[in-house]
Amino acid sequence: MEHQQIAEILNDLSTINRERAKAYEEASFLNFIFNLELRGSFALLANQSRQNSFALRHYLEQWQDNHPGFKRTLPQLTFGDLYNQWKEMGVSFSGPNVYDMLKSCEQGEEAIQVIYTKVINMLPAGDLQYLLENQLRGLQTSHSIVKGIMNQPHKMPQKMKRSI
Repeated sequence: MEHQQIAEILNDLSTINRERAKAYEEASFLNFIFNLELRGSFALLANQSRQNSFALRHYLEQWQDNHPGFKRTLPQLTFGDLYNQWKEMGVSFSGPNVYDMLKSCEQGEEAIQVIYTKVINMLPAGDLQYLLENQLRGLQTSHSIVKGIMNQPHKMPQKMKRSI
């Protein structure tokens, strides 16, 4: 795989993770959910994406240092195919009520797993593939958390305060 492709993949995955983190933060704080457990879960999921994004950016920097002939990438102004595929999936991590919001979060978790699986299958065995497989396992756990909340309606908050 050529160097520019790897840089594009890492940039796209990093951006997708940043957007996922932002979406969970908005789901938690802008909707003022009256359930600390759900808000805490969303905060953990957002933090997971921030950590994923940091690890991907760090990997890209280290990778560029180990390939001296490769020019460092500038801050990303355009996006690649993976990011465009992510946007086309229409994930929003939001909804008019708690159930719809959780359903949207579940779809978002499924979408990011599709992207990660696609990338892992494109890569040769090695450090990057290992990093992404570990992140994918974390995302699968996150999906299970969201599904677990949805499958316990008695624990699901019934009210959300409208955003101002």
